[in-house]
Amino acid sequence: MTPADEKILECLNKRQSFLIDAGAGSGKTSSLIRALDHIRGPARRRLIQDGQHVACITFTNVAKNEILERTDHDPLFKVTTIHDFLWDAIKAFQKEIRIALITFNSELPAKSRRKVHETELAAAMQARPTVTYSDRGANFLEGRIYHDDLLGVAEVMFRSHTVLSRIVAARFPFIFVDEYQDTHESVISILMDHLIKADAPPVVGFFGDKLQSIYPDGVGELAGHHQAALVTIKKEENYRCSKAVIEVLNKVRDDIKQVPSGKNLDGAAVYVGLPGLNPESDVTQAALDKARDDFGLEIEGELKVLFLTHRLIARKAGYERLWNAYNDRGGFAKDSFQAGEDPIAAFLIKNIDAVIGAWREKKVGRAISLLSDRKRPIASQSEKALVKSALDKLTQLADGGASLGDVLRHIQSAALLPLLDDLELAVSGSFEPAEEGSSAAKHQALLTALMVIPYQEISTYRAVLENSLPYSTKHGVKGDEFQNVLVILDDAGANWNQYSFGNLLAGADKSESRMQRTRNLFYVCCSRAKDKLIVANLGNGDQSRMEQLFGVKAVSL
Repeated sequence: MTPADEKILECLNKRQSFLIDAGAGSGKTSSLIRALDHIRGPARRRLIQDGQHVACITFTNVAKNEILERTDHDPLFKVTTIHDFLWDAIKAFQKEIRIALITFNSELPAKSRRKVHETELAAAMQARPTVTYSDRGANFLEGRIYHDDLLGVAEVMFRSHTVLSRIVAARFPFIFVDEYQDTHESVISILMDHLIKADAPPVVGFFGDKLQSIYPDGVGELAGHHQAALVTIKKEENYRCSKAVIEVLNKVRDDIKQVPSGKNLDGAAVYVGLPGLNPESDVTQAALDKARDDFGLEIEGELKVLFLTHRLIARKAGYERLWNAYNDRGGFAKDSFQAGEDPIAAFLIKNIDAVIGAWREKKVGRAISLLSDRKRPIASQSEKALVKSALDKLTQLADGGASLGDVLRHIQSAALLPLLDDLELAVSGSFEPAEEGSSAAKHQALLTALMVIPYQEISTYRAVLENSLPYSTKHGVKGDEFQNVLVILDDAGANWNQYSFGNLLAGADKSESRMQRTRNLFYVCCSRAKDKLIVANLGNGDQSRMEQLFGVKAVSL
């Protein structure tokens, strides 16, 4: 048990809320599990008898499943994503949800595509007694809210009804938040401005690392007044990375000084510059050759290639047209796509490609379970035959070069599953006229472009996000570790408003927020390496900065 773990248990015993800032490879999840195990000691029986549980809020289903496995699926623990946790907290209060939705809608920016006329929404809420949280997307007039809407509506409800905080606090005397830095600001407000101020507040524990905040809508670092209400605990151990990599990490950040704490290898960490490299060249091989020739560094065993922008990986993996469609759209849609969070791309992956993949692999039960939202039940023999035929045809289309539009039209005609509202509009082409240059017009252009993209690019994009290919984006490896890592810096493929690797390496970015985002990406990727790390820059980097970070003479072509 580390000193940080001892401080966590002390906070639990004293019922003090706390914040764990844990550097990469420090065993953050192990500390979370130890805290859960501590609670299910002598206090377990009393908690169960009182109908209370411990909430453990995760950012992804992968993290959720890992924690469930490591706690033996103990029913004392409610391990859930933040969306499921909040919906479970508010769904019974339909009258209040309808009022909160009207308030949330009124607070949306005037140009928001989700915003509807307030009079229409008020009438719709009177006509529809039930509001649902749906994967199909938001349609307020039909009483459907989607992911971001749920966060906003829940925040309005907690803000408006103090009794809601008392109810949740009574149910969950302990609430842990995993990867707090990626949590939406609305969620932090619910926890820190409302729940923690209840008459009998829960113990709230935040686990994460502000430097590993890489999602566009994550809170990153907690506000100063929120931190002041928490006991701050730092974890400085690093059980993962080689000693050479730890030296680099300690130069990237100065708030946590990590120390090797396990069977850390000596390892190696080098930088090579590849400015002016032909974009059609094999970037991976060029970087490996340069590291070998200039540093005598040979890579043996596992190698993970991490691209800090999507441009090169989309070209290399084979979904460049899909990437171009989102790149042309720009803004938040592009960033969400790169993070795997865009609602349309996420629906295609989770609701359509998952069905196709399961059917292709002859996992019949899995495929059928994914059609649970289908309007007609799959009960009779004739219906089963129709669904089998439709799935056979769907797989043939997906694997045979059909466009995304063709695949969606088949899904519609066979009534396999309901589509997102946006995709239904795109398939039919029945868009309402939008002002040229407006957000709505740009969104319609994106949908139109998506319809003609080969469907196979969706499957390839999914494989990259799920780490089924030997290279990945920075978002796809969050929490992972690899024997050897090659990080590709590519300013030309970056969104200039969001990232600038050249400025980061030169220490000369005039935008503090952009510098932080870029540094976080760099830190997350470098800290995946257990042995050897190679950083290859396709742009122009500051050589003195490289010598400072890597402790060796930086080499460029």
